[in-house]
Amino acid sequence: MAYVSVGQVENLEETIVGLQSAYDSMESVCHAQIAIAEAKVIEAQQEADNSTQLLDAAIEAEMEAGQKLEQANDQLASANEQLSSAYSSLSACASSGGYDKDGNYEPPNCSSEEADVATAESAVAEAEFTVAATEEALEAAKAHRMQMQQRSEMAQRCLDMANQLAETVQTECVTRLTSVAAHLETGKIRLESAKAALNAYLETHPPAAEFYSWLKWRPDLNKPITPRELHSRLNLSVEQQRYYFEYLADRDPVFRAKIADYRSQLEAANGPAERHAVQLKIRRNLSGYCGEKIVEQALSPLGNKADTQARTTFKDGRFTKTDLIIEDLKVPVILGRGEGMRAPVGGSIAIEVKCGRASYLYSQKDHMVFQSRGHQEANASITVCSRDIKDLTPEQEEELRESLRSAGSPLIGMLPTKDEIDKACWDMVTGSDENNGGAHEN
Repeated sequence: MAYVSVGQVENLEETIVGLQSAYDSMESVCHAQIAIAEAKVIEAQQEADNSTQLLDAAIEAEMEAGQKLEQANDQLASANEQLSSAYSSLSACASSGGYDKDGNYEPPNCSSEEADVATAESAVAEAEFTVAATEEALEAAKAHRMQMQQRSEMAQRCLDMANQLAETVQTECVTRLTSVAAHLETGKIRLESAKAALNAYLETHPPAAEFYSWLKWRPDLNKPITPRELHSRLNLSVEQQRYYFEYLADRDPVFRAKIADYRSQLEAANGPAERHAVQLKIRRNLSGYCGEKIVEQALSPLGNKADTQARTTFKDGRFTKTDLIIEDLKVPVILGRGEGMRAPVGGSIAIEVKCGRASYLYSQKDHMVFQSRGHQEANASITVCSRDIKDLTPEQEEELRESLRSAGSPLIGMLPTKDEIDKACWDMVTGSDENNGGAHEN
C-alpha cells in the first residue's frame, strides 16, 4: 500500500493553493494587459484616422495652391500681353508725327498710350508678385503635405505594431494560462490520489489515524477546555511523537534544516566519540525545540492567533521571550482552581515550555519564575514541562510548583519525558531506533 504522510498531503494542498493563486493572479494580470493593449489599438486607430484626415486636407490644400499658381501665371501672361499691346500702340503713336506748312515737325500726342503702358506695367508687376506669393504658398502646402504623409505612415506603422502587440499579448496569455491550468489540474489529481492513499493508510493503521485526529483537532466551541483536555493534547505517545516529527520534517523548514544538519554531522563523525558528541547536541538543542513545537501544535487551535515571538523588556534592561502566547481564544480555558487560572473567549494564555530531566527542571526554578514576568499581559499563564517533574522528591516538586504558582504561571507536567523526546529525535535523525548515548538535559 502506498504511504503518503499528512505533511506531504498538506504540502500538496499548499502547492495547489499557490498554483490557484498564481493562476488567478496571472489571469487578472492578463486581462489587465489585454485591456491595455486593446486600448493602445483604439488609440493608434484614432491617430491613424486623424492622420489620414489631415493628409487628405493637406493634399487638397496643395491642389488648391497649385490651381492658384496656375491662375496667377495666366494672369501674368495676360498682363504681359496687355503690356506688349500698349507698347505697340505707343510706338505707333510716336511714329505718327507730322510737319506743319512751314516745315516744322509736330510730335504726336501719345499721352493716352503712355498712360496705357504705365497701367500695363503696374499690372505686370502686380501679377509677378502674385505668382511669387502663390509659388511660396504652393511650396509650403507641398511641405505640409509631405509632413502629413510621413505622419500618416508613422501612425499606420504604430497601428500595425499595436495590433501585433495585442495579438502577442493575447497569445502569450492564452499559452501561459493554459500551461498553469494544466499544472493545476495535474496537481489536483495528484492531491486526490495522495488523499486517497493517506485515507487508506489511516484506515489500516490506528496509531496513524489517532495521530491524524490529534493533528487536526479543533476544540468544541460549546465546552470549556479543562486540564483533562490539556493532558490529552500534550501527552503524546512515543509512536505519535515519531509521526509528529515526521510531519515537522515535511512542514517545518527550520526543523528540516536541523535534521539535515545533524545527519551531516553524523555522516562526518569519526568514531563513536564524535558520534556521541552529535547525540549530545541533539539532546541539548533539538529536544527542547521539539517540546515547544508539541505544545504549539497541541494548544494553538484554542485561539485564532499564536505568537511565538513575543518579547518583554523590563525597566532594568533585562528581557524575556515567551515561548507561546495564544490570543483571541475560541473557547474558555480553565487551567485549574484559583485566581488567574481561567481565560475567557477572546482572551489570551501565555505559555512557557521546559523539557528536561528532573534535576534540570529543578535547577531552572528561578529562571522560570523570571520568565513568568513576561506573562503579565495575558489573562492566564502556565508553564508546561515534561513528566520528569514526577521524578523529583515530593518536597522538591511541591517547592517548584509553589514557586511558579506564586509567580502566576502554575507548572503542569504533561509533556512526554525527556528520554522519550530524546529518543524520538535521535530516531528521526538516524532513521532507526538505536540509542547509544547517555542522558543529558536541555
